[in-house]
Amino acid sequence: MQHPLDISSDHLCQRLQQVLDGMGGVVAPDVALAVERLCLSVARASEGAAGPRVAVALADIQADLPTLVAALLADPALGKSGSGESGSGEPRSPESETASFASAVLDRNGCRDVQRLLEAIERLRGWEAGYPEPRTEQQREHWRRLLLAGARDARAVLIDLAYRLEGMRALGDEPDEARRRRFAGMTLAVHAPIAHRLGLGQIKWELEDLAFRHLEPNTYVEIARLLDERRTSRESYLAHVEQKLNHALIQAGIRAEVYGRPKHIYSIWGKMRRKQVSFEGLFDVRALRVQVDSVTDCYGALSVVHELFRPIPSEYDDYIARPKPNGYQSLHTAVHADEDKVVEIQIRTERMHAFAEFGVAAHWRYKAGGGSANPFDMQVESLRRDLSRGDIRPLDAPMVYAFTPDGELVELPVGATVLDFAYRIHTHLGHRCRGAKVNGQIAPLKTEVANGDTVEVLTNREPAPSREWAHAKSGFLRSASSRGKVRNWFAQFDREDARERGRLICERLYRRFSMDAAARRRLLEALGVNSEDQLFLAVGHHRIAAETLQAAARGQLGAAADRSARPPREASPEGEPLPEPPGGRSLVIENQSIDGLKVTRAKCCQPQPGERVMAFLSRSQGYKLHRPDCRNLAHLARQHPERVLPVEWPD
Repeated sequence: MQHPLDISSDHLCQRLQQVLDGMGGVVAPDVALAVERLCLSVARASEGAAGPRVAVALADIQADLPTLVAALLADPALGKSGSGESGSGEPRSPESETASFASAVLDRNGCRDVQRLLEAIERLRGWEAGYPEPRTEQQREHWRRLLLAGARDARAVLIDLAYRLEGMRALGDEPDEARRRRFAGMTLAVHAPIAHRLGLGQIKWELEDLAFRHLEPNTYVEIARLLDERRTSRESYLAHVEQKLNHALIQAGIRAEVYGRPKHIYSIWGKMRRKQVSFEGLFDVRALRVQVDSVTDCYGALSVVHELFRPIPSEYDDYIARPKPNGYQSLHTAVHADEDKVVEIQIRTERMHAFAEFGVAAHWRYKAGGGSANPFDMQVESLRRDLSRGDIRPLDAPMVYAFTPDGELVELPVGATVLDFAYRIHTHLGHRCRGAKVNGQIAPLKTEVANGDTVEVLTNREPAPSREWAHAKSGFLRSASSRGKVRNWFAQFDREDARERGRLICERLYRRFSMDAAARRRLLEALGVNSEDQLFLAVGHHRIAAETLQAAARGQLGAAADRSARPPREASPEGEPLPEPPGGRSLVIENQSIDGLKVTRAKCCQPQPGERVMAFLSRSQGYKLHRPDCRNLAHLARQHPERVLPVEWPD
């Protein structure tokens, strides 16, 4: 990936042509010529064009032809030079004519997905331009996932990373310190981790070191001084140790692959922070990895290492016999190698390496401190394996990421609506949602959210959800958790409504019978409830019928009061008006009902509105109204005195 800025564009285009020629007949001659002409066109469009360097860098990691072409066409310098006729009718430049010719040739040769790649790159750049420097790790992770999922094609991410690297290499020329820090901050927080996940180690470490240099220049210089050697000299030293170890393993009859893992400045600083040690306390400034065929060979190679170099006992870890909780396996040791410099060595089998790279213990998750897989991570790992095999497929991300008007990212399941968006931000906001604006345009509540959308929630003053929202088939809410919030709201609403209905009914009963606190407690005991709140709910939900409530109240007060205050019914002459129950109050007939029970006039005496009346509570027909001197009422009162009560006509 290292193509210094002072290498001429013509030389880079020749290098790209050599790569295409070496593809063994995969690329047709006219296509190769078109790519070379396109490369030169981009190079001549602007003195600072990065497209040729990006294309050559991607060619070095075996990127396919559409990726190389899109990398050239995505050069911002090409857009600035103008392509096609301007609105004033000015002719196109020679460079634009060449680019158009190249694009036409490539389209005829099956490279039509170049346009899709360019559209994806444009999306990524648009989002990156609005990067708000998030303060939380969750928001930074959302940004990484947005770029991976929103690109839809991993090749677009590769191109974006390569251009980001070119931007970091040239960042020292930016005079505005705030812009430099913002660009470097996003690189370190978002792009370097993405490169790591996709297995692009060389891009990852260079992005990290360059960003760290701009963000923490003093620390960078200090660590560089402490290393007391250039990176090239460190790598040269490791190559020497690697050769020596390889020879010893061959002598021992162990087939192995040994390769260096030089630590970089940002990596060293990160380990110093994680372990809370000084530079002198680190044992893995230089590191090698040994990959063998079997577990037996792992321990055999360890023996060779310890015979060849002096081991540091405290730095030996056997993660084969005692794997990490996430399944990671390897032998770790540190030794004093040549010149008494400390080298850390990892020994593992190919299976262990594959598991550590692509399985639950993927290296990027192990280094980041995470221990559990999730659907998005599994998709990225699958994509990474496909890229290593040259297979290209879209990332089937299970989530989408949309912006609030303040620039915060919200994670939602694929297919989520703007109403889901409101509920994800806050439950109360979802209850008050009446509509939304998506990218500045009014949108219905069922509108699905796409990656990178900016959603503004429009609200009512008070909560007003619809019961329809809770039904999955209605299409308002994709998330089961959001539908659950709607159901909970209506359950609470119905509960409060029932409590209020029950309270009104019970308080009328209290007033009618002048029930004091002691009488109310006895009523609760008679009905088998623990509190007035439970009583209100039971009455409001009709778990305790009005007839049962009144009968219980009369049972607590009416019977005793009737016996002490009324003469025996048998002693009353037939037809004498019945007295009102002591302490009782007349109920008012409202809408032809009393406490929700139907009221009808008895046919025997036919009382008229305005006359004094008594009501008898029947078992199945509600209240029957009688004149106080009605003989039938007197007979009923002798049989069921607790079911007779005074009532009044409404005013």
